[in-house]
Amino acid sequence: MGYVENTQPNTEVLAKETLICPGFYTTNIKKLSSTDTSSFQGAFSTAIANLKKDYTKDKYIRDERFEQSWDHIQGEARELIIKLLEMYCAAEYSGFILYKELSSELKETNSVLSDGFSLMSRDEARHASFLNKALLDFHIKPGLGFLEKEHRKYIFLPFSWFIYSTYLSERISSCYYITIFEHLESYPEYSIYPIFGFYKSWSEDENRHGDFFGAIIKSELQLSNGLKAKLVCKFFLLLIFSMTYFKYKSNDKLLALLGLDAQEYYVSTIRKVNKSISKDLPVVLDFEKSQFFEELDICLLHISENEKINISNQNALLKWIRKIPHYSTILLVMLRLLIRSQTN
Repeated sequence: MGYVENTQPNTEVLAKETLICPGFYTTNIKKLSSTDTSSFQGAFSTAIANLKKDYTKDKYIRDERFEQSWDHIQGEARELIIKLLEMYCAAEYSGFILYKELSSELKETNSVLSDGFSLMSRDEARHASFLNKALLDFHIKPGLGFLEKEHRKYIFLPFSWFIYSTYLSERISSCYYITIFEHLESYPEYSIYPIFGFYKSWSEDENRHGDFFGAIIKSELQLSNGLKAKLVCKFFLLLIFSMTYFKYKSNDKLLALLGLDAQEYYVSTIRKVNKSISKDLPVVLDFEKSQFFEELDICLLHISENEKINISNQNALLKWIRKIPHYSTILLVMLRLLIRSQTN
């Protein structure tokens, strides 16, 4: 699918600039700065020590595998790889800017958190740089105008939303990378571009970031103890895991290119993450008790119906009225999951 044998000599091709659109986030800095790192000093010390050791410092080296033209990858395969590189490039720049700014803002008020965020920013910058070079292999040059602060529009997230969602993002990303890496180790014929060979190191970086956020969660009573903490945590697990699962239909072609079944991949990822986070969070989800994935499949059917309504020729009001039953069903499913899925 999408491969054309390249019989022409490798020639210099002018790179086309593409727009990279990272998300820019902030939260309650005063609340974050008041985090009592001494209450879980051991967890913070271990997390920061592991970040300082910089285990993957020499791992992101473009070796001889990159020393060729990639113009033989054409058609849909090329589009899918470029889309993947652009998506992760934007995500890594988003993380780099977020952690760099948090480190700067906390420098005078919470040196432990400032150090941790600075080290994580270093990792994200390294990832983004590596992805930049990968895009150039496909004659794509990322536009980096967003590095100038005046061009950014920030989204403010309440403290608990920010911590839970960022923590889960790091853990899920870690699992994404290691799952693909291990799969391609077993089936190297699907590894059509060498960046996937670096996914193990990438996974380890993201996992260490998750450990740092896990220490923050443990040290914050509002995130780790009590009924409110459990309810908020459960809400975010449902939200993030549902959104993750819903991606499988839109990413099925990319994963098929790598020899993976998209639905199985996302189910496996969510299960692994849910198991790994039990050491940090006040609750995790019981997928069997709640029939979690079966319920989400019901949501997908109604999401699909609303998408069909969106492309119909009816007027906007009639479209909205027709979508109400589907939105109502989705809401009821999510409420069922919120009630049934918790386990300690």
